[in-house]
Amino acid sequence: MPFGNYASLTRAAEVQELIQGEIDRVNRKFARVEQIKKFFLLDTQLSAEDEELTPTMKLKRELVQTKYASQIEAMYR
Repeated sequence: MPFGNYASLTRAAEVQELIQGEIDRVNRKFARVEQIKKFFLLDTQLSAEDEELTPTMKLKRELVQTKYASQIEAMYR
C-alpha cells in the first residue's frame, strides 16, 4: 500500500479496516465487558525522544495518558 508518511498510513481506510477486522476476530474470544469497543491510531510513533518511552522502550503511561487525554476521552463518549 503506498503512503507518504506514518500519519497518512494510520489514516488510510484500508489500515483502519485491517485493524478493526483483527480486533473483531480477537474480541470473539472475550466476554462483552472485556472487548475492545473503539480504538484510535496515533499519527505519530511513540518515541524516547518525545519522552513517551523510556530508553529501554517501556511506555511512560502517565505521560501518554496526559498527552493523549482528548483522544482517550473521545473513545469513552
